[in-house]
Amino acid sequence: MIKVENVSMKFRMANDHITSLKEFMVKKIVGKLEYKEFIALNDVSFTIEKGDVVGIIGKNGAGKSTLLKIISGILSPSKGKLEVSGNIAPMLELGAGFDVDLTARENIYLNGAVLGYSKKYLTERYNDIVEFSELHDFMDTPIRNFSSGMTMRLAFSIATLVNPDILIVDEILSVGDSQFQKKSAKRMRELMSGGTTVLLVSHSIDQIRSMCNKVVWLEHGTVRMFGNAQEVCSEYTESSRQEYLVKEQKEHLVKENSTTYEWKEQLYTPTHIEKIDECYFIVDCWHQRVIYSSNLTEPIINWNTLSDTLGNPHSISSDGNVFLVDDAAGNEVRAFVKEGDKFIQTQILDRVGESPNKILYDAQAQRFFGISAMSQHVFVLNNSGDKVWIDKVIRLGYLQENSYIRNIRIIDGELFFVSGPGKIIVADYINSPFNIIREYKVPFELRGMNDILKIGSFFYITVYQNGAGEVAPKLIRVKDLNDLETSDFEDLREIVDLKGVPYSFSFFDGRVFLTEIDTYSRIISFLIVNDEITDIQVHFDTGSPSESSIRKRSGQ
Repeated sequence: MIKVENVSMKFRMANDHITSLKEFMVKKIVGKLEYKEFIALNDVSFTIEKGDVVGIIGKNGAGKSTLLKIISGILSPSKGKLEVSGNIAPMLELGAGFDVDLTARENIYLNGAVLGYSKKYLTERYNDIVEFSELHDFMDTPIRNFSSGMTMRLAFSIATLVNPDILIVDEILSVGDSQFQKKSAKRMRELMSGGTTVLLVSHSIDQIRSMCNKVVWLEHGTVRMFGNAQEVCSEYTESSRQEYLVKEQKEHLVKENSTTYEWKEQLYTPTHIEKIDECYFIVDCWHQRVIYSSNLTEPIINWNTLSDTLGNPHSISSDGNVFLVDDAAGNEVRAFVKEGDKFIQTQILDRVGESPNKILYDAQAQRFFGISAMSQHVFVLNNSGDKVWIDKVIRLGYLQENSYIRNIRIIDGELFFVSGPGKIIVADYINSPFNIIREYKVPFELRGMNDILKIGSFFYITVYQNGAGEVAPKLIRVKDLNDLETSDFEDLREIVDLKGVPYSFSFFDGRVFLTEIDTYSRIISFLIVNDEITDIQVHFDTGSPSESSIRKRSGQ
């Protein structure tokens, strides 16, 4: 049992900016040290019974970690009483209780001793700990050489396989690959069914709902609500939604009353246009937004906004239920769902690499595939219905470091990488973990490719830069990609009267759509009949960016 009664926690923080020990001692001696009080917890009370699984939720700074440290015995409260019955296994920080200079084997005994277990008991459970952590080949390796994921595996294995009376977990279940997360969740449920009391801090409300029977909701250091997990989580979610709507309305009023928002009538580097169901979406990259409309001929000012707080988005993709947009500047992927005529952001997925640049959905694999341009990571996302999971994130050795991979495209059941390290690379994404099938070298002038599409007999390719990184736009097509190396391709710039840098292709409504970006923003479309380009239409032609657009891009 855990009984928290009128617990408060105050911290004294120095007001002075002291740069040396001498200055500190002088001010202390003369009594001129100034402090301010920070109240992390204020009059917190609740009782947890044996076997309860209690989630602790709240925004950053609400006092969640401070509360766990007090229950763990790491901190003593400034006021109030705490009663704890049973031994505690706290998992408050990855590697806490580890000595980085010792091996994993030695740290099992060290960390186990910190948790209060004998050497004999730990020896009996040693093989179970190693088996669960899956670190058989690394037990004699110093912890300092471990990745954060490996450290987490070891810490979780020690803490949970010694069957504590009380297990305290602070966000640790969100670390590691999806397979280990599932394994950890299963182990947590085994502990719960065995009577272990669990306190779990997580920003994932879905995780709290599925694992906990009670929830403590902290707000500014006080208990906003305590009780049944489903009821508290529902109230918390609704409160967060209302706060978001109020904030959005305030921002909207500020924008509407400002004369500097003429950019809303324009496009600035539209990197992608797509039709999903009966709705058209435009990714307006340098305006940091995605907009949508049911009518392609509507003026841009009349389009609705999915979000205008994105960081250089490049693409949007959907499986029909969830809509994913890359946030290249934030190194994350945003997930949205449609509610009526509006779109609500439901998730932010990070740890997908640096500068995610393209996301696509493949119905055959029933997965989303993405590429992070700067770090050359490929990521695979799985929509389980309730949540989008990161299936895997992998950096492929054949995508050379410092090569900027702008795009991926599935063509005839194979995954194409462009621009790649001076080549187009084709990989097997269904039967293997992206093993190379073949590759095509490209000449110096095509090194900075943007996108590739196959229609009829031809591959169509857009190009941003040459091998020196100079802006050198090209729109080409070729029947055999082997001919690229000798520059034996057809130049289409004059045929479509190219104005800007050709970026991405889309195909819907029986037409090929092409976006143009950078110094000139435009979206055009055309028909391809018997390999002939016909009926070229201009849908949006903003031209060179306005001062308002340039300010929007820079965040002014």
